[in-house]
Amino acid sequence: MSRLRRFVDSVRGTGGRAWAGSVEDLLYDGESVRERVELGEGSRVVVTSHRLLAFTPESDGENYRAVDLPNVADVRTGHEGEANLLRHGGRLGVYGAVLLAVGVFVDFGSFVPTDAFAGAGAGQLGMGGLLSILQRFLSLIARTDEFARMIGALLVLFAVFVFGVYLLTRDHVLEVGVAGDDDPIRVPADGETIDGAVADLEVVLFETAETGGANGASAHDAPTSDGDPLAGDSGAVRSDGIAGGAGSSEPASEVDRAVRETERADFSEEVDEVMGTRERETSE
Repeated sequence: MSRLRRFVDSVRGTGGRAWAGSVEDLLYDGESVRERVELGEGSRVVVTSHRLLAFTPESDGENYRAVDLPNVADVRTGHEGEANLLRHGGRLGVYGAVLLAVGVFVDFGSFVPTDAFAGAGAGQLGMGGLLSILQRFLSLIARTDEFARMIGALLVLFAVFVFGVYLLTRDHVLEVGVAGDDDPIRVPADGETIDGAVADLEVVLFETAETGGANGASAHDAPTSDGDPLAGDSGAVRSDGIAGGAGSSEPASEVDRAVRETERADFSEEVDEVMGTRERETSE
C-alpha cells in the first residue's frame, strides 16, 4: 500500500484491525524460528526451519503468506505505488505526444482556403454576416495545428506531473520471488533498513544452504580407512616401510634395537671362532 492510499484510508477511517497473535502460534510441530527481520509498521519476515513467513498487515490483499523454503527463489529490493497513477499518466502522455506530432508535422493552413469568402456577398442583404462567420470558422480550422501543439504540450506536462506524484508516493518493498509464481511477495519496508534486511535474509536462506551442501559433499568424498590397509596413504605403511607412521618413534626404536642386538650377536660368534682357533693352535 502506497503512502497516498494510506493517507486516503486514514481520512476515511477504513483501516483494519491488527492480528494479536504471535509467530509461535503458526509454527508446526518440530518447526523453529531461525531469523526475524523487522521492516517497520508491523511488516516483518520470519524464516523458520521449514518456511518463510511474510506479514504484511498494511498492504492490500492477504496479511500473511507462507512459502516453503525450497520454493523461495530470490530476495531483492523493489518499489510499490499506485498503479492507477501510472495508467493515467501513460494515457495522458500518449495523447499529448500524438497532438504534438500532429501540430508539428501537419500544416492545416496549407490546405484550408481561409480566403474563400473574402469579399463575397458584401453587397447582398443579410449574407454579409453569415459569410463572415464562415470565414472565421475557416480561419480557426487553419490554426488547428497551433491548438494541437498547445494542448499536447499541456497534456505532456500534466503526465510528467502525474509520474512525479507516483515517484514521490511509492514505497520501498522487499520482494520475495516464489518459484512458479510470476507475482512476488511484496513486504513494505523502510528505506533505511531494507538493504540490511535483504543481506540478512540472503545469508540465512541461501549461503547457509550452500555451506551445508558443500560440507556434506566433502564428507561424502573423503577417503575412508575401510579400503586397503596397505595403501600408501592409509597410515599402515609409510615410505620408510615401517608400520605406525612417521610420527611413531617407539616402533622404530624397537626395530633399531633389535638390529643392533643382532649385529652384536654375529660379532660375538666371530670372536668365539677366533678364540677357539687360537686355543687349538696353542694346544698343538
